Amino acid sequence: MARKRVTVDCYTHFACDAFVQYLEAQVGHPMVFRGLFSRIPELTDVAARLRFMDELDVDVSCLVPLPWLECEPALHADVELATQACRIANDEMAKLVAAHPDRFVGVALVPTVSAQAMVDETRRAVLELGLAGVALFCGPTVKPLDDPSFELLYSTCQELDVAVWIHPCRPQNYADYDQYQREGKGSLHQIWNSFGWIYDTSVAMVHIALGGVFRRYPHLKLISHHHGGMVPFFTERFITQRRNFQEEGDEDMLSDLKYFYCDTATFGVNSANIEQSLDFFLPGRVMFGTDTPMDMGNRGGFLASARKTIDGLRCLSADEAERERQLHNLYAGNVLAMLGKRAPPSLQTAPSLASL
Repeated sequence: MARKRVTVDCYTHFACDAFVQYLEAQVGHPMVFRGLFSRIPELTDVAARLRFMDELDVDVSCLVPLPWLECEPALHADVELATQACRIANDEMAKLVAAHPDRFVGVALVPTVSAQAMVDETRRAVLELGLAGVALFCGPTVKPLDDPSFELLYSTCQELDVAVWIHPCRPQNYADYDQYQREGKGSLHQIWNSFGWIYDTSVAMVHIALGGVFRRYPHLKLISHHHGGMVPFFTERFITQRRNFQEEGDEDMLSDLKYFYCDTATFGVNSANIEQSLDFFLPGRVMFGTDTPMDMGNRGGFLASARKTIDGLRCLSADEAERERQLHNLYAGNVLAMLGKRAPPSLQTAPSLASL
C-alpha cells in the first residue's frame, strides 16, 4: 500500500470569534466579513475545519487571520485599540494551535500603526504564544511595505527566524476609475479582488525588492500570495519599460524578487502558472497553498484545483522516485523547511528531498 503523501497548506484563513466580537464592539457595526463567516463554517468553527481537513487529506494548515484591522481604518489608526485587538486575535490563535499542535500553524496580527507596537506584539506572539510569524497587508489604502516604519519588524522577524505572510487588502469601495469614485460606484465586477489583489501583491513585492529590504535582511522570509502575483510573468516587461524611460541603476536589485516565497493559489487548474513561478523563484520557494476556505461557492474547490495543478506540472521528473521527491517538496517539504522549528512537532524531521 502506497504511503500517504503529507500535505501542508501554507496559506489558509481562519477567523477567531472573540477577535471579531471585539472589533464589532469597538466599531458598533458588523464586520464586512460577517456574511462570509455565516456561509463558511470552516472559517470560524475549529471542529468543522478539522473535519474538512480530514475529509480532503490535509495534514496541516497555516492559518492567516481574518479580518485584517485595516478593514476599520479608525480602529486601525488607534495604537491602543489596534494593539488590544491584535492581542485578542493572537491569544485566540495560540489557544487553537495549542489544542491541535500537529494540525495548525498560527500566524499573528500586528498593529502596523506603530513600529514599536508591531515589534512588541511580534515578540510576544512568537516567544510567548508560539506563533510562526506575522501577517502584513498591502494595497493602495494602507502603508507601503517598504515604509521605514517596517524596518524594525523585518529585523525582528529575521532575528526570530519567522515568516511574514503578505496579503492584499484593496477594499471594494476603491473605485476602478476616478469617474466611478466621483459617482460613488467603487469597484465593479469583483475587479477589486480578482485583479486588484494580484496587482497590489506585485506592487508590494517590487517596492520591497527595489527598496533594498532583502539586501538589509537577506534571511527574511516573505511569503507572497496567489503564486507571486504578476511578478513571475512580467518582470522582463518591467525591466524593458524602466530602460525605455531611462529609470535604471538598480536593476540588479530586481533579482531580489526571486527571494520571495509563494503559494499555489491559482483559483483554477493552471499548471503553466506554477511552472512559471517554479522557474522564476529560487528553488524551494514555491509551497502548496490554496487560500482555503475562501472557495465558498465550491467547497474544497481550491484544494482540488491546486492538487490538479501540481500533479499536471510538465517540469516534474520522468523518474518515478525523483518525481515523488519533487511532489513531496511542493506539498510539504518546502513549507516545512521554511517554518523550521515552527513546524508542527510531528513533522519537524520530515526531509526535503529534492530541489524543486
